[in-house]
Amino acid sequence: MEKHYIPKYVNALPQILWWEIDEFAFFLGGVIFGIISNHSFLGAIIGFLLVKGYMRLKYGKQNGFLFHWLYSKGLYGKKGRVPEYWVKEFIE
Repeated sequence: MEKHYIPKYVNALPQILWWEIDEFAFFLGGVIFGIISNHSFLGAIIGFLLVKGYMRLKYGKQNGFLFHWLYSKGLYGKKGRVPEYWVKEFIE
């Protein structure tokens, strides 16, 4: 019989080291920026600070917080097909 990993929560994101995958993406972005700019260590520090900032924003909020926040700032979503988030009443 094969053993399978069952996460504690069904909607838990995969983890890399001690970060969830969305947090690790911020760290990786900082490292890649550091490699491109020829300052790898500085990029890792910037990536770590980005992760810490994102974690402060993320914890205590609903799932998918990043996409909701990006949508509210107009950086993500279907412009023109979906009404703005602040519209309360619709008139036909």
